[in-house]
Amino acid sequence: MNKYDLEVSPEVFTASLKRNINLVYKLLPMREEGQDWIKPLETILEELVGMNRLLVDLQPSLFPIICKLEGLYSLTNVEDMSLFRRTIFECLSLLGKLDYGCIK
Repeated sequence: MNKYDLEVSPEVFTASLKRNINLVYKLLPMREEGQDWIKPLETILEELVGMNRLLVDLQPSLFPIICKLEGLYSLTNVEDMSLFRRTIFECLSLLGKLDYGCIK
């Protein structure tokens, strides 16, 4: 079920999901190299929150991902890098488990 009765093909869903997985993964080297990782994180969260609002059946799966990504904002100290890294990999794992079958 989705909010506007949109027809979301498996290809569109998979492409969007893969793009978001890649964007989340890129946060790690950005942070490690001292680049701006906040703006890309904001973009990822914006898209996942939008997906959460549109694809109602995915809400139970997307909510923990959104929560974990939101938590990255508080991990700004050097000593937080281990937890930042672990959180990124947890999000990647959760994103990898999303399935097109959830939105039918």
